[in-house]
Amino acid sequence: MKKILFLLSIMFLFSCGNTNSQIIEDVNTENFHQLIEKGDGIIIDVRTSQEFNSGHIIDATNIDFYSDDFTDKLKIVRKDVPIYVYCRSGGRSSSAADKMEKLGFTKVYNMIGGIGSWQSKGYETIKSKEVETTNQPKFTENQLNKILSNNKTVLIDFSTQWCVPCKKMKPIIQEIQRENTIVKVLFIDADANKELVKKYQIKGVPVFIVFKNGEESFRKVGLCNKDELTNQL
Repeated sequence: MKKILFLLSIMFLFSCGNTNSQIIEDVNTENFHQLIEKGDGIIIDVRTSQEFNSGHIIDATNIDFYSDDFTDKLKIVRKDVPIYVYCRSGGRSSSAADKMEKLGFTKVYNMIGGIGSWQSKGYETIKSKEVETTNQPKFTENQLNKILSNNKTVLIDFSTQWCVPCKKMKPIIQEIQRENTIVKVLFIDADANKELVKKYQIKGVPVFIVFKNGEESFRKVGLCNKDELTNQL
């Protein structure tokens, strides 16, 4: 009986270790490149903005590992899609991956060797200019409730200024806004409106919610096409 219990304990420990290793996977540069080419996840560069602007992987979102709001930003990144994380040489991204696992991310790929290894392989990077963030409007729950009650159809875009998928979707939402004048379109910055993020259980940005007669009728997380949204209005 003791032998059976011992074997079961070993199997349990092995299983736990296996589960953890399946969440975070350290991959070489070539594999990292192949993975992001699939386009089904989010690329996160955890270097400083200065490092990021000097050269980064295309479509990477910059979340500075050393910033005070690093964890807060991670909390509103989608956790149900693969995350591809990197830094300069692999140290910060490894620590970031550990933090992501604790926050409930389901799959994290950490690039061994960082951007230095990426560039040494001749893979493409682009430079960016320093983007000046602007103060975003804050909405109280009462203000939002009033907007919902005064408009038959409301489309809310929960997003941030630093999220690449959010930036990609903004022109689409603005186009919908221009073409559907009877629909109230509201852009809510998730960083500036944490209470509303909590109330509407925003787990990852961008999130698009359609309200009809004050009631939520549709919700979409992540990238989507224009028709998918307009068909719900």
